[in-house]
Amino acid sequence: MISLQPTQAAHFANIAYATLEQGGLKTSASYPYLSPLFNFDNNNITGISGSILERIFRHQTPFGCIAKGRTGAFKDHYVLALRGTAKMRDCLTDLHCGVATGPNNQSVHAGFNQTFNSLKSQLEQYFSQNPTAPVHVVGHSLGGALANLAANWLKQRFKVPVKLYTFGAPRVGFLSFASHTEQALQGVYRCVHAGDPVPMVPVWPFVHTTDEYILNSAQNISPGAHSMTNPTPGYLNTASKYQSYADIQKGFELRHQEAIRLDFEKRHQAHFSVRWAKKIGAALLDFLNKKGVLHSIQASVTGLLTIYDAIATYLANEIETTQAYVAEVKGIVGHMYVFCGLPAGKFIDFSYSGIRSIFKKMLMKLSQLAKFSIEMASHTAPLLV
Repeated sequence: MISLQPTQAAHFANIAYATLEQGGLKTSASYPYLSPLFNFDNNNITGISGSILERIFRHQTPFGCIAKGRTGAFKDHYVLALRGTAKMRDCLTDLHCGVATGPNNQSVHAGFNQTFNSLKSQLEQYFSQNPTAPVHVVGHSLGGALANLAANWLKQRFKVPVKLYTFGAPRVGFLSFASHTEQALQGVYRCVHAGDPVPMVPVWPFVHTTDEYILNSAQNISPGAHSMTNPTPGYLNTASKYQSYADIQKGFELRHQEAIRLDFEKRHQAHFSVRWAKKIGAALLDFLNKKGVLHSIQASVTGLLTIYDAIATYLANEIETTQAYVAEVKGIVGHMYVFCGLPAGKFIDFSYSGIRSIFKKMLMKLSQLAKFSIEMASHTAPLLV
């Protein structure tokens, strides 16, 4: 199954936003680029966004479009392009985020899954009435989260070849979801700007698929790195510099490297950066996987107890009741503390309430920056609402 070129995929991610325009897809600057090869036929997909009022009143809003290849290598291939939405941004800052069973029967973020489920009946209607053919699923920002879910659902429901392309997408599910996605699909092209904070959230135990394609390698965390259309860097701009994914610098989730141990005495080295966000996350996930407790932590989550409450409880218990892993847990918590900008020499409370407070500070520091990035993108590209 042939892949969309990086530029083609980026144009599809961009044109999805034009479904909100009164003039439709033809108002998009990406339309002249894509229309010679793909027929759109006004196959727009609508769904219910992430705001509380929209969910209560079941207000449908355009979320993207479906195109069909008209000629060349993509003749009769389908492309499903899904947009991001600032109204889903609160999913990223919701510390009470639930866990749901996703379309590949693995654990995923409940907020993303809820929005995807509002799209599913239209996808069912469209693809059940059209011949089976390869499908390319594309999305930017929170549209990339929906694209992850849609790609898995299409693969499972229609048993067709599916490839997934995302730009600046957040994490969607647990390790089992990410691994299943890699195994089931015919290709996963997760494109990021290294300084974009949105791909850093939600944090553990949510993870990405292994490989990432780094379109811009600046290491400073910057809200401006999330934009689809801005020239500096802008995903449409950076993707257009590459003819193929083989030309793009390759990165990966640190969970797939050697086991990471953080030394509490070296916590002063941590700081608010892409590198340390990934390193701390990898160390925590490695520890939870090694102890085999992710499933039990998930099972302990209730309406009042968040998954992060459960992790904090487990870490505090490890310190109080065992000796074997005290140093490892203190190393993780100590680095989280300094990452948040707190002084390395200050006393750290390793009780449940202390660890939970540090968790909350780190989570909010990252997720609020991601939320701000999405809001910034909505101002620079007015279609992102």
